[in-house]
Amino acid sequence: VVKKIKFGPEIFYGNKPESVPYVELLPLSDDIVASYTGPGSGLAYAEGYTDNEHYTHLVAGVKDWTLREEQAYGASISLYEQHPISGRISGEPIADSFALCVRRNNAILMMADGVNWGEKSRLAARCALYGSMKYLNYTIFDRRHKPENTQDVVRLLRKALDEAHRAIISKEAGLTTLCLCMVCEVANSDQHAVCCVNVGDSLAFVYSANNAIREVTVGSHDVGSERDIRDAGGALGPVDGVNPELHNLTCSVTFCHKGDMVFLTTDGISDNFDPVVTKIALPTRANDSNFNTKECMTSNSNLVIKPEMTPKERHTYAMKEMEKVVHEFELSTEDRCSAQAFCGALLQHVLTLTDTKRKIAENPAIYAKHKTTKQERKRRDSEIVEKMSKAPGKLDHASVIAVEVGAFLRQGGQSQMKEANNAAVTSSLTGSQPRNVPDSPPTPTHLPLCGSIPPSYHFKKSGARKFFAKLKSLPTSPTSHNPPPLPSSASCEPIRTSSSPALNLPSSPPVFNCTPFFPTSFSSNTIGHDSQKLPQECFLNLPPPKFPNRRFPKAADVHTPTSPTIMESPLELDITRFPHRSQLRPSC
Repeated sequence: VVKKIKFGPEIFYGNKPESVPYVELLPLSDDIVASYTGPGSGLAYAEGYTDNEHYTHLVAGVKDWTLREEQAYGASISLYEQHPISGRISGEPIADSFALCVRRNNAILMMADGVNWGEKSRLAARCALYGSMKYLNYTIFDRRHKPENTQDVVRLLRKALDEAHRAIISKEAGLTTLCLCMVCEVANSDQHAVCCVNVGDSLAFVYSANNAIREVTVGSHDVGSERDIRDAGGALGPVDGVNPELHNLTCSVTFCHKGDMVFLTTDGISDNFDPVVTKIALPTRANDSNFNTKECMTSNSNLVIKPEMTPKERHTYAMKEMEKVVHEFELSTEDRCSAQAFCGALLQHVLTLTDTKRKIAENPAIYAKHKTTKQERKRRDSEIVEKMSKAPGKLDHASVIAVEVGAFLRQGGQSQMKEANNAAVTSSLTGSQPRNVPDSPPTPTHLPLCGSIPPSYHFKKSGARKFFAKLKSLPTSPTSHNPPPLPSSASCEPIRTSSSPALNLPSSPPVFNCTPFFPTSFSSNTIGHDSQKLPQECFLNLPPPKFPNRRFPKAADVHTPTSPTIMESPLELDITRFPHRSQLRPSC
């Protein structure tokens, strides 16, 4: 028996694909089980589409970009204030964009954050996703250049980054950050490889029940030094007119288990977990004599002592705070957090955190038109700036995308979806109307801001509660209403009346002793370690579970046609140029 390989939670990173370890992967599946992009039309906007719908032709290798699943989900909201008179939200439109394409044993996740505000920033984010997703789907699943190891995956992600920049330049868009992630099954192991390439401050994380939350893209920023949250660190697009800024370009690889959550966020999520941004702590200072006591004073002139944290301590605290939010959500719902609920919990947290700062900017008195002197306007503006600086959080566009690892490999040794998901994908393939999925969380004015759970996430019974509820409904259950008296003997033999025949079913259901036993074998009429024979009628006749057949698009359907708006460029993965697999192995 070949012993399976086990990997730890270590993160390997560098600025080149050769910096990550060489680990062989299982062959990639072609069946698409989830594909979703947003907000709005997402990456399809690069081909002129303004609505996210079921398209008549392939867009970036996929025909239907509306297949959201409970285990593969993404959402975006704006944390900026709303004008109390015009009702317009600052920072519109949302410049973030995300996309995911999940197959049986692999998943592609992308997150882009347009730099600054405006249409050009949003266009840059959408074009970056379109160019990179089209390249990966076309190269891997159409031309069949499937990666065989982690270094191959990182190489493809790095080339997809170049294609994203080319798409931005062809559309004359602005600047954007980009984080590309691909999750694949590892050969001869029960674990999955998480491969990432990112530039800017869009980050990737892994949430594991055993190893908590860890950042995969930790190499893209120095956690040991102070960082300006206003500086993304790098960006795609014409930074100097033509070329991108790849200062913090990082290639990263880590390994996770089935059931873990891989999620990508923009800085609107990650920065709002920093204890300095949330006003819980203060950054360290070189000289304690310059300690700013005014920053620690409340409105009642009470001194509040806040701890000073180093940048590394702040990063560790942010990871723990994310875990706390997820655990509190699971405790409130008494159920395990799915990818959809995970995204909702993070968005609800940052939305509640920034509520105070948002209400300061939404004060109608600020926008009232009345005659004021220059000094009065200056004093008013300084008061607003001071209040905003003391309020916790950071106003920004917030986006998150999450996928549960191995969620589509649960039954039959390979994979089988839930019945609802089966019906949804089947209807989309047959040309019927897409399934009714709740929209992404709306703008801040339409969401609760008092720390409550979003209304779209209903409270569910836990597994134990469901089990005992079913147990109580059974007529022979000792916990059912008005149960027959329990016997005092220690045997598992059913109690029968003297008038009941010995081998026939009694007029009333048999009652068993509650003494626990551990059966060694089961058959149609045998229970227990002593192989006590019971009549066939004593057993519940439950119908077998029904699992409808699932239809998936075939590999031949996954193509990427030439874009009508973005011209093709020669790819670098021709067979004549692609290095031999033996050359990719490190020399011993």
